[in-house]
Amino acid sequence: MPIHNVPTTLLLLLAIIGVTQSLRCHLIAYGSLTDPNGITTATSLQDCPIGANSCVKTIDYSQNRFSKQCQIGNCTTQLGATQAPANCFNTTSGSSVMGTCCCYGDGCNSSPSMLPLGSSILAVMISMFIFS
Repeated sequence: MPIHNVPTTLLLLLAIIGVTQSLRCHLIAYGSLTDPNGITTATSLQDCPIGANSCVKTIDYSQNRFSKQCQIGNCTTQLGATQAPANCFNTTSGSSVMGTCCCYGDGCNSSPSMLPLGSSILAVMISMFIFS
């Protein structure tokens, strides 16, 4: 193989490898926060469909349930702004409290973290302390 074809061949090989590498997210349709064995398993990390740029986990704190999936497109904020960095936010509807986390990178939605709820409670407590 002539020397001048080596860079072209290498670039072609890297392009093929890059095309076949898709985002991998944990995919769990329904999980229980109270079941430590059901949270994340090695088999839950799966290839996402073409076009998926981020991983999402939703947590229903009222029901102690969560789900994990791939998301077509980028993360959004609580107000619906697109092209957002990785983030977590809580929403409340009646007595239901939901946490949503969106992230970028293979397996980034692994743990159904209590962080969104915990950080919200901490923010409320700090606000009460400062403004009381």
